Amino acid sequence: MIFDPEITFHMPGPMRPVNSGSGLWNIPLSGKPANEHNRAEWTIGDYFEAAQTFLMMDHGKRVCQAVFDLAHDPGPVQALKISLVKHGACYHPLKITAITGSQTVALVLNGAVRDPGLTLIETEHRLLAGLAHQVVPAWIPRVFGTKTFLTKKGPIGFFLGQWFDGFCEFHITRTAEGNQVAIWKDDGTHEPISWHRAVKIYEQIAYVLTAYYEMDTGIEIFPWHHAAGDFVTNPQGDVRLITVRGMGLLTETAPDISDASARQLVCLLFFFLNLTLCMRLDRLDGTGSLVWLPDRVLDAAMKGMLRSLTDHELKRTSVPVPERVTARFLTFVNRFDSGQLHEMMTHLLEDRHFSALEVQLIRKHLDAHCDQIQKTVSSFLKPDSDVR
Repeated sequence: MIFDPEITFHMPGPMRPVNSGSGLWNIPLSGKPANEHNRAEWTIGDYFEAAQTFLMMDHGKRVCQAVFDLAHDPGPVQALKISLVKHGACYHPLKITAITGSQTVALVLNGAVRDPGLTLIETEHRLLAGLAHQVVPAWIPRVFGTKTFLTKKGPIGFFLGQWFDGFCEFHITRTAEGNQVAIWKDDGTHEPISWHRAVKIYEQIAYVLTAYYEMDTGIEIFPWHHAAGDFVTNPQGDVRLITVRGMGLLTETAPDISDASARQLVCLLFFFLNLTLCMRLDRLDGTGSLVWLPDRVLDAAMKGMLRSLTDHELKRTSVPVPERVTARFLTFVNRFDSGQLHEMMTHLLEDRHFSALEVQLIRKHLDAHCDQIQKTVSSFLKPDSDVR
């Protein structure tokens, strides 16, 4: 079958498609003003052309596979709209709209022209592909191929994945009523939401991260950040994790514990402690100053984690246990006083990849954070507690 779709290029906003005659075509991809020092830099036009090259490779087999897997009634791809949507720390994501008959299929083409993105492209594709069937239903995008190749401007790497239509970033923002969570819309505006609605989002994030946590080994998805927009949400409060940059074991001390059940609890404890810290870190409007999120986010994180353990523990672990992991975990955490929790999390700050500013903010709130963990654990140990 011949793969020869009509291809158009687009920028954010209601403007016409751009082409080699448009003023935007020769603007540096970095967003910095052009001058004699960056004349050799990648331009928006260079990037669009490289994206087209990737999508057309091997008669468009990656695009065709994505459309076949995602469309309700797949047919020949008649057109591709390639839209540059944002610039991230690692990638310059493009939204690819594939038009096939009366349907459209939304895809993301993540691309990088320099490190760390170039190094990360193949790693992230491999991780996402490896996790594709670990949890059902999946909360991560499906992926459809990756390639790094040379161009006249240098190396470039891409991977093609599923775009979650209707999902948007969310961040803490300042309002007249104080700090609130806001949903960032596609047109660049944002809509503050109530904390009652927001905590459900954070609860679901904890649920998702715990669902992908490997109980037998202690391997987890890390790093992840609210500020980077790693999680997105829709109006119904569903969440998706759109990136997996790494996976690993949180602590190197746990493997030294010979008893499998005890090792499982220690690994789970460090996963939980790290989760509580990362869950409370965001940047104002996603890019501003660091913000420490309120206690209700910690409570939501614990509820989501426990709910996920309850739902998934039996099918994910081969280690025989005498009772539910959820109950054993709560009892185990309750053995530690605030000072011991403080000491363990201090070690986490030294071992994990927190920035200096993040460490400074965490240390400022760490005493109160440990006290709140104790209160939350105690509340879940009550006979009438229900993590559902």
